[in-house]
Parts: sequence; structure tokens; C-alpha cells
Amino acid sequence: MSRTTTAHPPRTARPLRTELRRGIGPAVGVATLAALLLAAYEKADDWLTGWSDTADMLRTAGLLLGAPLAAAAACWQGGRERRRGTEELLATAARPHLRRTLLAAAPVILWPVAGYLLTAAVCLSVTWRYASYGSPYASLIAADATAIAAIAALGFLAGRLVPWRLAPPLVAFVVFAVDPFIANQDSPVAWLSPGKEHIYSWDRPVWWFGPASMVWTAGLAAAVLLAYAARRRARAMALAPLAAAATAAVLIVQTGDGVWRPDPASAALVCDDGAPRVCVTRAHSRMLPDASAALAGLTAKLRTIPNAPTRIVDSLDDSEVRRADAPVSGLEYYFRRNEIVEPEMFAANAALGATTAPSCPGVSDEDRYNDLSEAVAEWLAPMPRPEPPIGQDAPGYTRDLERLKAMPDRERTRWLGTYFAAARSCRLEQVTAP
Repeated sequence: MSRTTTAHPPRTARPLRTELRRGIGPAVGVATLAALLLAAYEKADDWLTGWSDTADMLRTAGLLLGAPLAAAAACWQGGRERRRGTEELLATAARPHLRRTLLAAAPVILWPVAGYLLTAAVCLSVTWRYASYGSPYASLIAADATAIAAIAALGFLAGRLVPWRLAPPLVAFVVFAVDPFIANQDSPVAWLSPGKEHIYSWDRPVWWFGPASMVWTAGLAAAVLLAYAARRRARAMALAPLAAAATAAVLIVQTGDGVWRPDPASAALVCDDGAPRVCVTRAHSRMLPDASAALAGLTAKLRTIPNAPTRIVDSLDDSEVRRADAPVSGLEYYFRRNEIVEPEMFAANAALGATTAPSCPGVSDEDRYNDLSEAVAEWLAPMPRPEPPIGQDAPGYTRDLERLKAMPDRERTRWLGTYFAAARSCRLEQVTAP
């Protein structure tokens, strides 16, 4: 008669499964998911543009909302045995102290991370509809999840060491305050903060930034956990993750702002077939149809003027901008989900870019030139402005604008051609009033 054997899960699987199912862990995971999804929904118009904006939103929300919540819950979990009065009983158990500590901390470490990762999955799937170019920054998502886990682990140890019922909200406040404080430092140290944001949507992180950030936060938490929970003879093992964390921190600080670098493929220009041509970066290429339509009136006027800009360019890459280009920046301010919401302001901003000369040294009468350039910009694409209060003096460019409007078409075209030629060559003294 043959015997049948039944496969049993490993010994460590049963206690871990039990810990994950009970207590506050699942509730914290659901709370983290709800808080992050709500924050993402409220700011959807700001980040539904591209992968870098989504990564910045997830990083900010995860570290400002998810991390304090995880730290507070972990701190409360850390004091569980003390509240139950079972510390002495557990100390006599055969299970090693480090293993008991990890099992007790697992729910409040893994569940918030799961809530963050599920939020990231939802946001990235939605971004796929709107991103013009590139792919998700998976290494940064993993680094943020690791940072949340590390902060939760430190919060758990605070709960073990601080016998005070108000410790959880205090720990949450410290996490909420310290990370932005580090991130706002005007030095490379700011990049040690998991919540540090970058600026440009056509940048991408260097390949090692995400892994180095993971080593920095995870190594620090692992060193503290080993120093607290490992056996006395084995506490020297804490030096290994501490050394790894220090090495990663030095690498990040020495690189500084270089952890984000321009991506030439993302910053490359995509242009329409108009005259002047409207060009946007590949990261904003889905905005090009609305941008061209919003600038149709401006380009129609520029088309007939000699020496006028030949392209209206959305780019901060100097190698892509020529002297005859009209730079326009900040498309995110005028577009929501790749559709323009402020066409008049966008056209007025482009007109200012078209009429503003490059940096010219030795300008003798800068106020006069500014009045002329604003008058030309107002004629090309008026800036939406409220009516000035009664009794307030009109802006200085108003007289030049009225003269420009009153000029015959042929004379105005000739004057504008002279103006653009003088502005481009930095010979502003040649520009006379209209």
C-alpha cells in the first residue's frame, strides 16, 4: 500500500502569511492606495502629459502621503507586543529575534508598498494614452517603493524603542517634514531625498540612479534593523549594508543634478508644414496640432513680414534653437492632456518670443526698446488683459501700438521688417518709432 505525501509550505511561509492577513497591514495598504489615487486624481491635469511628469507625481505623492502613513502604522505595529504585555513571553521563544522582528514588521512594510505599486500601475496605464514619446521610468518606481519600505521599517523600530502612544503621529510628522527639507536644499545633498523632483520633461535619469537610490535607502534601513535585532555576535553584519548605503549616497551627491540628463531623442523637434513652422519637442508632439491651430493667426501675420522668425520653437536645447527662431516655452501651462485650454495666452507668449531680441550687450535705451517690442507683440497676438482701473496710466507701449495699427499695410510691413532685422542683429539703435 503506497503512501501519499502532501506538499507543505515552508515553515517561514505560514507565519508570514498569517502576519500579512491579520492586524492593521491590509487596512494600511488600502488606505495608502486610496490616498494616493485621490491625490493623483486631483492633480491629473498636471501629470497626464508624459512619463517624467507621471514619475514626479508618483514620487511626490508616495513620499509626502504614502511614506508618513506607512511610518505611523509601522510605529504603531512596533509597539504591539508592549501593549499586549507579551514581550517577555516572546523573548523566550525559540525563534530568533531578527526573524520575529521581520515577521512583525512585514505587514506594515509590504502592504503600503503594494498600495503604492498598484497606484503606479494605474497611473502609468492612464499615462500611456497621453505620453508622446518614451517609456515609464521603472527604476524610479522601484526606488520609490524601496524608500517607502525603508521608512516604514525605521518607523517600526521607533515603535519598538519609544514607549509612547503619541509616537506614531510624531513619526509621521517627522517623515512629512524631513524629506521635503532635504529635497529643498540648494546643494547636491538634496538628491538623497527620495522625493526630490527634477524640471524638464525631455530629461531622463541616468541608468544607475534608481538602483543607487534603492541601495541608499534600503541599506540604511537594513543596517539599523540588523543593529537592533541581530544577535550580539552578528551585529557586525550591519556594517555591510551601511557601507553600501554610504557608497550609493556618495555617488548620488557627487553627481548632483547630473542624475537627470537631457535625452536628445526626446528633445528633438517635430514641426508642422506651415510658414513659419511651429515646432515642439518630441516629448510634446501630441500637442502640435492644437499648437499650430492656436498660432495660425500669428503665423499668418509673420509670413508676410521680411526678416521675421522662420520657426516658432518649443525647446530649451540651445543646439536646436537658431537665431532666426522664436522660442516659446511652458507648453504645460497652456495645455491639459495634450489639448490647449488657453490659446490666446499661448499665442501671446509666442508673440513675445518672436519679438524679443537675443541678449544684446550695450543697449542704450532699454525701456524704449521694450516698449517697441511689446507693441509689436500686441499687434501680432494681443495678450488677454483686464481693463486698467480708471485713472491709471496706460502702459508705455500703448502709443506705439496705436501708431502701428494706424499705419498703412505696406508701410507697416516695411517697418516690421526693419524692426526684426535690427533686433536679430542687435542693432537696436536703428529701430525708430512707428
